[in-house]
Amino acid sequence: MMGKADDGSIMVEMPLAGSRRALLVIDVQPATLTAHAAHETLGRIREYVRRAEYDAYLIATFHAPVGSMFERQLRWTLSKEDAGPSDPVIETFIAATGKPQMTLHKTLRSVFKVNDDERVRDFLMAQGVDELHLLGFDINDCVLASAYDALDRGYFTFVIEECSGRTDADPRLTEAALAVLRQQAMTNKSARSASKTIEIYAGQVQAK
Repeated sequence: MMGKADDGSIMVEMPLAGSRRALLVIDVQPATLTAHAAHETLGRIREYVRRAEYDAYLIATFHAPVGSMFERQLRWTLSKEDAGPSDPVIETFIAATGKPQMTLHKTLRSVFKVNDDERVRDFLMAQGVDELHLLGFDINDCVLASAYDALDRGYFTFVIEECSGRTDADPRLTEAALAVLRQQAMTNKSARSASKTIEIYAGQVQAK
């Protein structure tokens, strides 16, 4: 359980394993959120992005087209129109940092497996990034897949627990994903490295 102060603030640990860090904002598309708890996660994501400092940013969005393996195996599709764009509040905060950023759209789970996946590698290499922090939706799906691909590509990799979840806020799948990630020391709460504390005020921040 995350700790909350009397004023509603949350203390988030930010791992410091590498020397240059990038934040990967994965599929934070408000149109896909179907539960109140998911919107609460969105509020925490907005505030974390506003307060945390990174050397580079990557914003990914997702849809599951007709004919994809999502339809063929899961009998599920999500059109690009229904998925909607990434959260504009988060985009505003990232733009305000003036730091290098990259946006991409994917129809697969991992940000490293878009059609032009070398573009992601080249972007991170150009910024000298050796540590990746991930947040967004769904933690047991696109976040988890991206985290493992990041680790396999040689990056220190951590999922920010307080800012990751499911669009339907299913606690069973969220906890299952966290159990897997924590066992590998791949979340900010399980990291075996130095960290700094960031205080966020969940759900209170709006775009200016």
